[in-house]
Amino acid sequence: MIVSRPSGNLACAGLLAVCLIPSDVSAHDAARLSIPPDASAVLKTFLAHVRPEAIMQDAEVADCTLSGGTTTRCVKLVLKQAPREEPGPWCPSTIEDGPEDAGIWFKDGKVYDADGAFVKNLAEFYDDPKWQMYDPKTGEVLVSRSFDACFGVARPDVWKAYYYYCAQCTPEQTVFSPIRTLFIPLDPVPVDEPIELTDHPGAGISLDGVRFEGPAPVNAILHAYNIAPFDDCGGHVNPYFGYHYHFATECLETVEQSGGHADLVGMAMDGHGIYSQLDADGQEPPDLDSCRGHTTAGLGYHYHAAPLGVNRVIGCFRAELGCALSPGSQTCDARLPLEPIEVPLPPPGSIPPE
Repeated sequence: MIVSRPSGNLACAGLLAVCLIPSDVSAHDAARLSIPPDASAVLKTFLAHVRPEAIMQDAEVADCTLSGGTTTRCVKLVLKQAPREEPGPWCPSTIEDGPEDAGIWFKDGKVYDADGAFVKNLAEFYDDPKWQMYDPKTGEVLVSRSFDACFGVARPDVWKAYYYYCAQCTPEQTVFSPIRTLFIPLDPVPVDEPIELTDHPGAGISLDGVRFEGPAPVNAILHAYNIAPFDDCGGHVNPYFGYHYHFATECLETVEQSGGHADLVGMAMDGHGIYSQLDADGQEPPDLDSCRGHTTAGLGYHYHAAPLGVNRVIGCFRAELGCALSPGSQTCDARLPLEPIEVPLPPPGSIPPE
């Protein structure tokens, strides 16, 4: 989500302008990951179908401590964000731009094209005359195009200078690496009470190495009279996590299932599979619980992604969580709080918060 803080323990010293990490890091030579023989069936399927461009090193099995304190074995994955579709667009440039030049936004479970006409109509859309995200003389939309603007708008306490902006960051404006080290339990460890989603470690990981994020912080975004559009694939960028998904869309790599079941689209951080919303008959399973999960013969317990426009890919977790850490991390203890890290200051000449 666009206002998340970084996770893991990787810090970046110096000016933001010299801390940018390129997204064109080469993938590992291996086209497929090794599959641990004692992994769950769904994890084996996931590992066999991870997009080759996302693989940065082969899978390993490592000791790990899950969020509830269980010491077990996890598969350690080092994956790069490698979406099948080119990320973007997000914000329109003018109020004349059509849907092809912009992304999407949502409200009350419905999705809207965040095009020029949408931006022009925001005061009526939110029933608040203060909305004015474009220059009425030129029709130009206020978009956070520079890195300084991205840094100022993509935070919980949006800088006053970037109120009334269409919040947009690009993959090149990411401070930290697009690579993540993930520890996912070989078998889920069930919990008595569901675990709420947060931005750390996120909801899960897609087959293309892009994270499924927790709920987007809509209240913080709208408080500054900003919108932070997603592209048509349900993703956007912040300067800490890079590109990430808030929805599961048809853009995703999938693994077809037998018996008319929905396709596999990723793994949750608790080791359960995440499948698309609808089964092959076009219907959502009727018995999903509050976490959007249910149990079926052959697949066991698993999740189905929420509809486009619902602000969470899954509802919650039904098992203890693994870890999503910075590249180079060697151990996982999901009980530990995030280590405080020093967020670098923007370069001289940037617009400071008021």
